[in-house]
Amino acid sequence: MILTVLFITGCVLRLGYNTLNFWIPYYVSDYVSLNSAQERAFETNLDLALEQHRAKELPKIHRLISELQADLEKPLTFQQIKSYHFKFTAVGQESATIFIPTFSAMLRSLNASQRNQFNKKIEDDIEKVRQERVKLTTEQKIKKRSLDLQAKAKDWLGSLTTKQRGLLTELAGYQVEMEPTFFSVRQHFLSDWKALMPQQRSTQFQQQLKITVHQLLAFENPKVEKELTFYLNRRFDVMRRLNHSLSDNQLEHLQGLLTDLRKDMAKLIHE
Repeated sequence: MILTVLFITGCVLRLGYNTLNFWIPYYVSDYVSLNSAQERAFETNLDLALEQHRAKELPKIHRLISELQADLEKPLTFQQIKSYHFKFTAVGQESATIFIPTFSAMLRSLNASQRNQFNKKIEDDIEKVRQERVKLTTEQKIKKRSLDLQAKAKDWLGSLTTKQRGLLTELAGYQVEMEPTFFSVRQHFLSDWKALMPQQRSTQFQQQLKITVHQLLAFENPKVEKELTFYLNRRFDVMRRLNHSLSDNQLEHLQGLLTDLRKDMAKLIHE
C-alpha cells in the first residue's frame, strides 16, 4: 500500500493536481453516461471536494512522507514496515472519504439504466482481468508480476541488484499464490456494490458506500481475513529484506524522489 499511495500521489502531482476536476469526470464517463444536469452537479460537488482534500488531506500525506524519510535514515524493522502499510492505507481511506458525498450524490441521481451500465462496467473490468490471467501458466504469471514489481521498484530506487530482483520475484510468487483470494475479495466487493446500488434513497446509503469503498481500498474481507493477514506478513518480511539490501545510492535516489514529492505537495497546499 505504501508504494501504491506514493505512486498514485506522484502520478497525480505529475499529471497536475489542479486538473483533477477534468480527469475524474473523464474516467467516470467510462463507467456511466451522465446527462448534462448530472454532469454539472457532479463537477460542482467535485470542485468543493478537491478544495477540501487540498486543505485537509494533502498535509497529512506530506507529514507521513516526512516521517517515512526520517525513518529511512536507518533500516526499517518488520513492525515499522507493517505500521507504514496501515498508515498509508488509512491515508488512502481518509482521502476517499472526502469524495464520498460527491459520488454518493451522483450515484443517487442515476436511473435504473445508468445503474446497470455502472455495474456492468465494474463486472466487465473484473472479468477482463480474470480472462487475461486464466490464459497464463503459474510461471508466466509470476514472471509478469515480477517484471511489474521490478519496474515500479526501479522507478523509486534507480537500479536493482540481482538479489533485489530475486526478492521481488519471491513477492510475485506470493501474490500469484493469493490470486484466487484476491479475486474473491473483488467479487465480494461487486456483490456488495450491486446490493447497495438499489438503496439510493436509503438514509444509510452514503455511510454504506463509505464502508464498501474503505474495505476495497484496504482489501478487507472477513471471510478471508486469515489468508490476507498471512500474505501481508510475508509481504512485510520481503519488504524488510529489500529495505535492508538498499545501497547508499539507492537510498539517496529514493530520498530525492520523496523530497521532490513532498516539495510539490507543499506548493499545492500553500497555493
